[in-house]
Amino acid sequence: MYKKGIDVSHWQGDIDFEKVAATGIEYVFIKATEGATGQDAKYLDNRNGFMSAGVIIGAYHYFRALSSTPEAQRDNIVTTLTAAGYDSSAEYFIVDAERSGNEAATPDEMADKLYQLMQLLNDEAILGGRKPLIYCSNNFWNNYISGNKYAFSEYPLWIANWNVDEPAIPATWTDAGKSWSVWQYSDKGRVDGINEDVDLDWVRLD
Repeated sequence: MYKKGIDVSHWQGDIDFEKVAATGIEYVFIKATEGATGQDAKYLDNRNGFMSAGVIIGAYHYFRALSSTPEAQRDNIVTTLTAAGYDSSAEYFIVDAERSGNEAATPDEMADKLYQLMQLLNDEAILGGRKPLIYCSNNFWNNYISGNKYAFSEYPLWIANWNVDEPAIPATWTDAGKSWSVWQYSDKGRVDGINEDVDLDWVRLD
């Protein structure tokens, strides 16, 4: 019913892309950027390797609410994706909103800055009009983001909820009649071709 996916960054080390593809993984979401200046050291290798292996790919950005302005983060994203040859007709983009690195931000600050970034990305030609996904957990969203302050439900949801039969979906989406597009259901997966633990995802993207 759902497609198999994983998400990776430099923490997964050197990957045998063909072996991963042979396991039936159809989607891979790859860390590209963080804040205003961070680029993942393995982004280009991972992107090119999985593309060559025939896997559908996406890039994700780790959001920073206070240490970087939305404008500076947008610039980092656009510069990095442009240099990589990002193709909006074939790739997805995700903004990853988590607690780590954002501990000092209030729920209103998290919502304000995140929404500003999402709006800036709406206007970026490199994304080709395809809306970015938002990655979060239900607990983080409900407790650390003023999620109903803006129309976040216009963005597809990548929900993190491990070791459960069904993921808990933030009210921001359920109240709008929306559900998840990607569900990260484990952070301790093992996949042939990757020597480290890897996050596992179910995917139902268009």
